[in-house]
Amino acid sequence: MTTITRLELSLSTACEQGAMCVHDRSGHGLSAIQLRLALATPSAWRDAVVTAVTADGWITLVAIADGTNVRVWHHADVSEDLAIGEPVALHARYDVLVAAGRHLNVAR
Repeated sequence: MTTITRLELSLSTACEQGAMCVHDRSGHGLSAIQLRLALATPSAWRDAVVTAVTADGWITLVAIADGTNVRVWHHADVSEDLAIGEPVALHARYDVLVAAGRHLNVAR
């Protein structure tokens, strides 16, 4: 029988709630280094518009430059924060999404 420690339970609960996520894997918490690298490479930012947002973390974007669809995932539910048609910026190299005044680590 596997026993879950109090720390493991706290970490998983924090991640599920999003705001206190301790994971820095793609789509989870944004590390300071990842943010710093994204901000230091402005040529990799791509403007886009939100076309769909789901409660399970999926965000669909359409790139303004070429009209391609991009689907990204963030562990927290951002459906309350993002509206269809809202402009956002996605960093192509470091997978950082700037949306609703927040910098989010996303997975593609």
